[in-house]
Amino acid sequence: MTAKDLKLDYFKFYDVETRDLQADVTLRGQFDTRPQRMGLRLLHFFANPVSKNREPLYNKNAHLTWYHGVQPAEPLRRAVIENQLGKFEIRTGTGWGLLVPTQKIEEGSAFPEELDHFKIYRLAAVIEPPGVTLKLRDQFGNDEVKLLYPQFFAVPVMKRYGEKTYAIHNEHAHLFIVSITNKHIDKTIRIRNQFTRASLHVLGSLTIGIPSVKHEWKPL
Repeated sequence: MTAKDLKLDYFKFYDVETRDLQADVTLRGQFDTRPQRMGLRLLHFFANPVSKNREPLYNKNAHLTWYHGVQPAEPLRRAVIENQLGKFEIRTGTGWGLLVPTQKIEEGSAFPEELDHFKIYRLAAVIEPPGVTLKLRDQFGNDEVKLLYPQFFAVPVMKRYGEKTYAIHNEHAHLFIVSITNKHIDKTIRIRNQFTRASLHVLGSLTIGIPSVKHEWKPL
């Protein structure tokens, strides 16, 4: 169940200097019986695709920007997911934000046209840490990290903003987001997506997004 198998990379998420945003979107994913409105209010984090234990990247141009969102409360949901670390039973709460496909502007880069939007759900219950150490390599360098606590689960979603609708490309691949031992960095990058075109100051690594499949789920 590698990045190539699921057609979705591992992602290393970095803390950046936050930026305000005022954008309202409509989202619909596999947890939704109807479209849900979310107000995006803050650019929080940025993610590079990352090679885990020397596995090849699926798409070197795939980057994600994490926007914190506000929306009405949602019911708890139970889901069983699986990835290279094993099977996990999780509980998800209300939607917490949106991952938006992004280009990191540099020589030879391109916008990741086939990369999905992902709605982020904060996990509603603490589960056992995976307790695994991984060797990671991305465009910022090499790192060896210990996986700490699972924090979020991200589901591919349809997004509508203004008059344009963005369909789901890969409904099977999700991201299980786990905190990692942090590493300070000091870099400035330029990005562009539908909401932001700017330079960002990158401060340090925070979490890893692990490509995962969802076997079953139900509301609680």
